[in-house]
This record gives sequence, C-alpha cells and structure tokens, in this order.
Amino acid sequence: MLSAAILLVGLGSLRAQDSRLNLGDIIEASLAPGDTHRYTFVALELTLLSVRVEALDETLDPRFEIFDREERLVIKNDDFDYPATRDAAIQALVLNRTSTYTITVGGHSGSGGDYRLHLLPGFDALALRDSTMDKTKWQVAFSDTALDISESSLYAVELEGFARTAVVLGEHLPQEQDVYFEATFYTVTSPVDWKVGLVYRYQSPDNYHRVLLSKTGFWRVERIKDGDLVQVRNWTTHPAIVPGEADFRLGVLASGQHIDVVYNGQVVGSAADDALPQSGGLGIVMRTDERSGGLMSFAVRQTLLTLPTRINDKILFPQRILQRQDYLMAYDLARKQLAPAGYTVSLVQRESSVRHVRAGVTRIAIAPDRQYEQFALGASVVFPASQEGNGGCGLFFHFNDENHYSLAYMTSEGDFGVSRRSGDGFEPGIYGKRGESGDPGHYLLVIATDEVIHYYLDEEHVGSMVSQPRVGSIGIAVVNYEAVDTSCKFDRLWLQSFDN
Repeated sequence: MLSAAILLVGLGSLRAQDSRLNLGDIIEASLAPGDTHRYTFVALELTLLSVRVEALDETLDPRFEIFDREERLVIKNDDFDYPATRDAAIQALVLNRTSTYTITVGGHSGSGGDYRLHLLPGFDALALRDSTMDKTKWQVAFSDTALDISESSLYAVELEGFARTAVVLGEHLPQEQDVYFEATFYTVTSPVDWKVGLVYRYQSPDNYHRVLLSKTGFWRVERIKDGDLVQVRNWTTHPAIVPGEADFRLGVLASGQHIDVVYNGQVVGSAADDALPQSGGLGIVMRTDERSGGLMSFAVRQTLLTLPTRINDKILFPQRILQRQDYLMAYDLARKQLAPAGYTVSLVQRESSVRHVRAGVTRIAIAPDRQYEQFALGASVVFPASQEGNGGCGLFFHFNDENHYSLAYMTSEGDFGVSRRSGDGFEPGIYGKRGESGDPGHYLLVIATDEVIHYYLDEEHVGSMVSQPRVGSIGIAVVNYEAVDTSCKFDRLWLQSFDN
C-alpha cells in the first residue's frame, strides 16, 4: 500500500461531500452511524476506473456499492483485505455501458465515521497528478533530431524532420511495473501526420515499451528490445477515437503482461506483451511524419499516475468478476492477473442441456476429444422454475474416468461447491450454502491453474482451493442431492485455455 506521503502528491485541496463526482475526484466526508451517502457520476461504455473508500478513523468499517441508472447492482466491496484493513476497494473496472452511476457509501453493521472516497482512472491509488509540468522534472532520454522545449507556461515541444523520434522521461515519476499512466495532450499539430504516445517500463534508450497514437486515429503498442522494434499490437483503431483531434487524453494500463490503451478515459484496445514485466520509467514519446516530414508540435497539460494496491506483492484479488462477452472476460481476467495475457477463447458451446431424475451426478461431455490443464471455464445455466427436492447443475473438468474428475456446482436449495471425485467419493474442497434466490438463472465461472482453483458464482467469488497439475476433458452435469427431476439448460459455455 502506498504511504500517505506518496498518496497525497498532487491532490490539491479535497472537497467536502458532494453528490456529483467526476473521474479523478478524491473527496472526504463524515458518515453518521446507520447513514448512507449517495454520489452519482456519468461514464461512457468502456470507461476504466477504480473505487476506494478509506476509513479515516477507527469507528468506521466502510462498504460501497455501485448501481447503474436502472438501479441494477454493478459491483460492491466491503473489506478487500480483512482483518489487515477495513478499507473497501475495487481495481481496474471496465464499465460495460454508458450510464449515470450511483455510488452508495455506508458502514458495516451501521458503523459511522470519517472517510475518503477515491474515484480514479486506472488503479485505485493516486501516486501523482501533475498539472504544473515543471520542465526541470522532464529530461530528454534520447532524440535523433533537435528538440525545442518551449519556455511558455505549458510543457510544449517542437521537433522537425522525416521520421524523427524523441522520448522525454519524468524523472519525478516512480519506477513501476504495474501502473496506469495518462497524459493530456494539447494542440498536436503537423503538416501531414503525427504520432505521440506514452513510454512505460523504460530501462534504457534500447529497452522500453511505448504506446503510439497517430493523427489518423490508429494506435499501436511496441517494445524496443536491445535497440530493435518488436510489434506487440499492430496499428488498429476504435470508434471512440476521433481522427485528427488535437486535444485528448491518452493512457496506458500495464498489469502484468496485459496492456490496455485508453483514449479519453475509454479502453480502445488491449494487447498481450510476452516480455516478462519489470519496473521502469515513464515518459512521453513523439515521432514526425515518415513520408513528408515537417514541423511537429504539441503541449502536455497534465500527467496522472495511479498504482494498484498490493497485498503480499500481488494486486488486489477481485471479489467480483462481472459477466461479459467471453472475449472481454478473457481481457478482464488478464487485467486482474487471474489469468495470463494473450490467450483467447478457444471453445464456445452456444446451447447445451442435461437432465437426470435420480440422485447423483450425470455428465455430458463437451468436446470430449480435447484435454485441458489450465483454463477459465464459464457458462450461464437455467434451473427448473419450480422443483421439489434438492437438485442442481454444474460444470465438470479434469475428467479422466468415471471416478476421477472435478466438479463445480450449485443446487436449487443454495448448496454450492467445487470438489474432486477420487474413487467412490468426493474429496473435501469448496463448499457453502446460501439462501434460495428464486432466480432460475445463474452464472458459473471456474478458473483452474496448477496451483489454485477459483470459483465465482453469479459474479461473486465464493471460494478457492489448492490445486495440482491435472489434465482432462470438460462438460456439463446435473448434480442431484436426492432423486428429483432436474433439467439444466446451459447457454454460451466458453473456455479460455492457458495451455501452451
């Protein structure tokens, strides 16, 4: 966790409680026992943000919830690392729709007290917000042409020539591995084309990473390795990018080997970098037109840096994973470092079903000829609308034979769990019971690696268990605690394999 000294750099004065928030706000307020505070903010689809509610005294155990315009719960958090801290936080959330959102802040068991609410782009801890752009803090790392840095109140740069490149580094910025870095560009001009961007994980002029945005509205992720250019993601565009726009915010989120490119707050693309992540410097890169050359100029109004809160040298474990389209789920798992980056969804079964009337487990294999070791496996399932008896549905995986497979399930009476069948019975694993919701639809998500299995049910983390290397097939199942007629209808089952 960042120290208070680092956290408060660049904050300026904090506002008192205000019902309307903007991305980037940090406010303080006092919550009366049993009270709830409500804040609203407007965000576009694909906005990348983090929320943190920090207790400022010992009386408050804060919690928060985020709702969309229709009052549907988007995400919530109570304690992200209890009992070490009572603070509540979520990191690197990508909103899936344009809406007016509401954040409600309350105290667990009616507690009250002072708190600080952070609504930030990228990660949840503000390390720097620099609107002074002091020229003495920015140094030219390298340039293959003369670089003119203006003496005006803005950090303004000019360079000229054919395909000329320059990098300036913020010497006041910390050396970080996982980071969200953003710059506000102003009046970018050139006779023909221009390219500006961000440098991250900078080691030397021959080893660093960069994101470039062109005047034509295309972006690209590159790595300079031992002086050679390595393409991480080739030129691509997005409807949110306005070609030719001279004023914009450009951001990059680096989380492990996952990279997000952010334009005016929205994620416009993602990439997977196969280089092992390491800490490095941050800066700004620029490149003149490659065909006609000419004079290129721009200014930078502000830079912003947010960092992830870390627990035991790992970023926050997500207590909730929002259900999305399968390829977006793959990005989200990599962004939260629950899965390696660069692995796409390799199997989709749009509709499948299984029925059983006796006690026990009945299975139907999906692609039985395929064997998987490490993966994310998710599916929506519909239970019977009304059913007498405790029956349920599940996903099986690492199937070797009738007596050796793993099973993740939920029943109509609220039993859920993950267990490994070995021989005639099931071994202890994850087990819990929750009240009957009355909702026939549920979402099951299993993340299996050689070390651990995580289970999410209806978007909420319900348990993890120690794993070990296993390989086997997957499928769907009826899980009946007693003799009962159970039909399970699965929709869009998907699997993202992490196997090489």
